[in-house]
Amino acid sequence: MRRHLRAFTLLELMVVLVVVAALAFVATSSWPAYWQRMRRAAAGAALVSAVAQLELRHARTGSFEPSTLLTPPPPLPQADGYKLYSQPCGNDRNEERCVEMAAMPLHPDPLCGTLTLTTTGERRPAIPACWP
Repeated sequence: MRRHLRAFTLLELMVVLVVVAALAFVATSSWPAYWQRMRRAAAGAALVSAVAQLELRHARTGSFEPSTLLTPPPPLPQADGYKLYSQPCGNDRNEERCVEMAAMPLHPDPLCGTLTLTTTGERRPAIPACWP
């Protein structure tokens, strides 16, 4: 009596190995782009939160300047991979009218660079992919 053993052939194992390698390559090649989009989304959310804090300060005091408050302003929200800062809008050095919040990437971001949101609602750069 002859028993037939069932097993995988070397060819079948090699085909599975090639398929797994191809899937791993596709997954790892898109991973950095995913992390960049995630960091960009976190920076955009932090900017929106910071501008909302500025708008609340303006509604209470009539000015965006921190010197009009009796207590110091709350700390800026943090975004992983970005440094947030604020400044008066463009050439307008009057903080009573407009302030812009910016998120400067700590890692290179060739598509969007520094994200900027003003208290007037202007977003720069105006590329939709930069503001998920």
